[in-house]
Amino acid sequence: MEVASKTVKITIVGGGNAGCLTALHYAYYTTHRDDIEIELIYDPTISPERVGQASVLATPCLLWEALDFDWYNNKLDAVFKSGILYENWGKKNKEVFHPFPADRMAMHFEPKKLQEVILNSGMFKVSEDNIDVVDDIDSDFIFDCKGKPKELDDYEELPNPVNSAILGVGKTVDADMHWTRAVATPDGWCFIIPNKNKPSSYGYIYNRNITSKEKATENFHSLFDIESNHNLNFRNYLAKNPVRDNRIIKNGNALFFLEPLESQAVEAYATWNKITFDMIVLKARSIEDGCEHIKRYTRETANFILWHYKNGSAYDTPF
Repeated sequence: MEVASKTVKITIVGGGNAGCLTALHYAYYTTHRDDIEIELIYDPTISPERVGQASVLATPCLLWEALDFDWYNNKLDAVFKSGILYENWGKKNKEVFHPFPADRMAMHFEPKKLQEVILNSGMFKVSEDNIDVVDDIDSDFIFDCKGKPKELDDYEELPNPVNSAILGVGKTVDADMHWTRAVATPDGWCFIIPNKNKPSSYGYIYNRNITSKEKATENFHSLFDIESNHNLNFRNYLAKNPVRDNRIIKNGNALFFLEPLESQAVEAYATWNKITFDMIVLKARSIEDGCEHIKRYTRETANFILWHYKNGSAYDTPF
């Protein structure tokens, strides 16, 4: 008598960028598997990130493959991203452009729109609930994508010279700006991310131990004519144990946080999804090996970001 194979249930908790992209990755790459069930649980009262986001190259590829996304039928209202324009970072050149290969394109997108499109894709089961403790979920594997942890006792701090951000909204729609602007400032740097149908998103990144919030806000307005609408403090960190009890897998801000220079976040989520897929679906690598890989990858990314600050900028300031 043939014994039926057990269905493996994978639950993703959280409806932000990491949760949605993790659920989409697993749903798409297990489409042919009747023995795997994908479910996402999220709290609709918790809004995704409020500002526009930028990717590098992996995310548009997944959206193309899984959702038939293309730039004509642009259901994400995304904007081309051909690279990153660094302004005032050097003492010799006012601008340095970091391009992507001419035959490939990254994207700028709004997290709320990405959430809407992925959750309504029909690719996986979606449930609404506020999950406090993920351990109690009756699933074989659980992705904890609930966001930043309340405490950092189980995390290592990653060195970085910035720890605060002031957010604002521009006065113009810059949908024809097909690159992220990263502008060095006297006390940090500022990202400018274009949106398709509304003004660009601005984020002024600085070190609150060197520059007061009031001074940074004043500089933000002076340099970019932007009013602050939100301020946040952050730490750069990495989980010491990305996988707990061989079944609870951290992703998104539950796994790590790095400042947004180089737009590395969603690329790291995609990298971790590929690694964990090898671990829990293909059984092609051990959990221990996968954890060491993502920790090494994140530390290397953190070091790469530090090199941007190595030689200062056009400004001669305490920062």
